[in-house]
Amino acid sequence: MNNTKGTAPAPFNPTWAAESNTARIIAVVTVFHLLAQLSVTLRIYARIWVIKAPGWDDTVMVLSAICAWGGWISFVIQAQYGLGKHFSTIDKKYDYIVFNHVAFWQAIISAAGALMFLKVSIALSLLRLSKTGWYKWALWSTIGKSGSCVSRPRRHGDIAHALSGFNIFTDVILATLPVPVIWNLQMKRRLRLYAIGILSLGSFAVAMGIVKAVYQLNNDSDPDKTFNRSIQFWGL
Repeated sequence: MNNTKGTAPAPFNPTWAAESNTARIIAVVTVFHLLAQLSVTLRIYARIWVIKAPGWDDTVMVLSAICAWGGWISFVIQAQYGLGKHFSTIDKKYDYIVFNHVAFWQAIISAAGALMFLKVSIALSLLRLSKTGWYKWALWSTIGKSGSCVSRPRRHGDIAHALSGFNIFTDVILATLPVPVIWNLQMKRRLRLYAIGILSLGSFAVAMGIVKAVYQLNNDSDPDKTFNRSIQFWGL
C-alpha cells in the first residue's frame, strides 16, 4: 500500500479519517462465500457419493465457486488500497488507481465469470426435466447467451450495468421457464406445487438483482463510495 499522504487540500479530523469499515466488509463477504462454498460442497457430495449421478452441471458449478473465490481474493487486495476507508482519505495518485484496477478484474472474474458458470449450471440441470423442443431450445439459447461477451463498453461502469441487466433477464428466464413443464408432469399436484415453489425462489435473485442495479446507478454519485461499499453486499 502506498504511504503517501493523499491529494486532498484540507486536513481531516483524525478521528473521522481513522474510521474504517474494512473488517466488517471483509467479514460479511467471507461469510457469504463460505456459505456458498458449503452449498456447493454438499451438492457435489450428494451427486457423487449419494445418488452417484454426477453431471456436467456439477462441474460447471465448481467452476463458478472457483471464480467466486477469485472475487473474494480481489476484496482482500482492495482492503489494502482503500476498501472500507473514507474516499477523501485515499491516495488518488496510486491507491485508488490500484483499487479500480482490482475492481475491474473482480467484475470480470466474479461478477461475470462466477455468475455465468452458475447460470449455465442451472440451465444444464433444468435440461433434465424435459426433452421438449421449445424447452431445450430456450435453455440452450440461455446457455449460449450466458457464455457470450457483452459488446465493448466505453467505461467500466457500462460493464457492470450491462451485466446486471443481463443477469436479471436470465434469472427471470430460469425461474419461469420450468413452471409449465413441471405442471404437466405426471405427479401429484402437491408435489408439482412444491417443485414449482422451490424453482420460483429464483424470483428472489431477480429482486436482489434489481436492488443491486439501483445501487450501481447511484454508486458514481456517492461521495464516500469506498466507505460502506453497499453495492458489494447486494452483489454477493
